[in-house]
Amino acid sequence: MLMDDKAFATDSFSLKVIAIVGMTANHFGHAFYAQLPFVARCILIGMGGLTFPIMAYQISVGYQYTRDVKKYALRLFVFALVSLVPFIWVLGNKLNVIFTLLLGLLVVWADDKLQGSAQKRFVFFIVLTSAVVITHWCDWSYIGVPMILLYHRGRDQNWRVYLPIALVWYMGFASLVELLSSDYISQIWQYYIPNLLYCFVGATATIPLLRAYNGQQGRPMKYFFYVYYPLHITVIGILRGLLFSIWG
Repeated sequence: MLMDDKAFATDSFSLKVIAIVGMTANHFGHAFYAQLPFVARCILIGMGGLTFPIMAYQISVGYQYTRDVKKYALRLFVFALVSLVPFIWVLGNKLNVIFTLLLGLLVVWADDKLQGSAQKRFVFFIVLTSAVVITHWCDWSYIGVPMILLYHRGRDQNWRVYLPIALVWYMGFASLVELLSSDYISQIWQYYIPNLLYCFVGATATIPLLRAYNGQQGRPMKYFFYVYYPLHITVIGILRGLLFSIWG
C-alpha cells in the first residue's frame, strides 16, 4: 500500500470508472468545443485530466500482474486498431491513446528484460527513445510513455504518484508561458484555460486517488474499457453529426 492511514480506498475498478468518466467528459468537450459555453468547456476538458494518469498507472499495475505480456500487448494493439477510425473521425488526425499505452507497456517490458550490461541498457535507451518519438503522432504525445515508465519504476515508492504528474505540470507551465508571452492574450486566454485546468486540476486530482489505491482489483473490468473506448467516440461522432444536421 502507498498510504498507511487512508480516509478512503480505491481499487482498480473504481479508478477505471473515474478514468472513463473523465475521458467521456473530455471527448465530449472537444467534440462540441465550439458549441459549448466557456464554463462547460472548462469543466468537461478539465475533468479529462483525470484519465491518462490513471490509465498509465493501471498499465504498470497490469504489467505487474499479467500472466502473459504478449497477450496483453496484443489486446491493446487490436483495440487500438479498432479505435483508429472513430478517433480520427471525431477527435483529430492522430493515433489514439491506446497506442500510447501499448508503447508504454512495451517500454516497461524492455526495462525489465534489458537489465545488466551496458549494452543491454543502451538497447533499452534506443527502445525508449523510439517509443517516445513515435508518440509524437499519438494522443498524449511525448510525455505519455515516460509517465508509464515512472509509474513502473516507482513501484511501492511514495514518489510514484507525484513524479509522473510533474510531467503534466511541465506541459501546463509550457502552455501558461506561451499564453503569457503572447501579444494576443486578451483574445486567446479562453482557449488556454480549459487545458490549464486539465493539467493543474484534473491531473493533480489523481494524486490522492492513486495514493489511496489498495492494490485490489475490485469488480472485473477486463474488456469493458476496450469496448467502451471506440463505442463512446462513435456515439459522440454520430450525435455531433445529427445535431449539426439539425442546426444546419
